[in-house]
Amino acid sequence: MFDVALYLETIGPLQIIGLMGFVVYMLAFGWVQFGWLDGNSVKYSLFNVLAASLVAVSLFAEFNLSSALIQGSWILIGLVGCAKRFFTRRTKVTQSLSSREAT
Repeated sequence: MFDVALYLETIGPLQIIGLMGFVVYMLAFGWVQFGWLDGNSVKYSLFNVLAASLVAVSLFAEFNLSSALIQGSWILIGLVGCAKRFFTRRTKVTQSLSSREAT
């Protein structure tokens, strides 16, 4: 049987970083479920990018292709979502300023 206490005694810094990623994932998801964070917000995307990055770092200690693909996809999708929100917000501000100048 897997001994959790024994594993925790031998855990290295990269695994600790991965566990921090897990904590960030769970906090962000929990905050969305409790209504404390908007699941469509830039903050939520950034939390997911941070969490995925931390877990990805831990893969340097114990590589797993499936996990690497998931984390890489999560990072990419999160960054694209942040960029989309940034450019959408920027376009709205520019349009708002243009409409004020026209009147």
